[in-house]
Amino acid sequence: MRSTGQLQPLILLKNDDGYHIIDGIKRYRAALEIGLEELQSLVFEVDVVMAKAMILHYNRHSSSLSMYEQGLIACSLIHDHGMSQREVARVLRQSHSWVCRRLSLIEKLRPEVQDALRMGSITVSHGRELVKLPRGNQGQALEVVTRERLTSRECAIVVERLLKAKSAQEAGYIYSHSREVIRGAMQGDKIHDSRLSDHGNRLLKARELLRLQVNILGGVLQSEHTVQLTAEQKSIVLPPMDELVAPMSRLSEIIHNTLRSYER
Repeated sequence: MRSTGQLQPLILLKNDDGYHIIDGIKRYRAALEIGLEELQSLVFEVDVVMAKAMILHYNRHSSSLSMYEQGLIACSLIHDHGMSQREVARVLRQSHSWVCRRLSLIEKLRPEVQDALRMGSITVSHGRELVKLPRGNQGQALEVVTRERLTSRECAIVVERLLKAKSAQEAGYIYSHSREVIRGAMQGDKIHDSRLSDHGNRLLKARELLRLQVNILGGVLQSEHTVQLTAEQKSIVLPPMDELVAPMSRLSEIIHNTLRSYER
């Protein structure tokens, strides 16, 4: 601004409290730094609904407002002004799906996850993944994300595995061994050796996936939660484990025979 001057006017909202900057806060701060006493401005006197719509309109092409903050405005229009989602979409000149995606970050996320978004502890990308989980699971998943400093991609893997978990014990293993689960998932995507034939790569992938599943099963069985199962639950879950012994023994024999033939 010192070298080029003011290129665009500020957008101001005038109400009973005075003037509020809707667009141009960086220009205003720059002017203060260099000692400018006057700035060109466009002043609007509109109702609250239109003011909120203007905030989104003038910041849509910048990173001034996050997706979460956009959701707060959309949510306010619905709950404070009695508008429907389609009316909000029309006022904001956005699609209905645009409104729904942002509302989900407000209405479907637990308060502590929203707090993490506001504080910048997690990104909007993290929030979009966590919102896929039931609200009752989001808090524990958030703890994993912040404790392990998961990227949004890693968070997506954990969420996907949690949604596929068939028991609380399996979900507990994912929470406590998230790095191992992520590593296994990413290896599953990357298990390929260009030196091998299709069959060789199938064997390679089968070996690594089996290793992962064996580790998961072992961890779940040795978990304190397994010991705490009721007698009825144990009678349902544990006896069928015996059915794995024979196939695992047979697999062990096949592996040893294959290795012996290789050594010869």
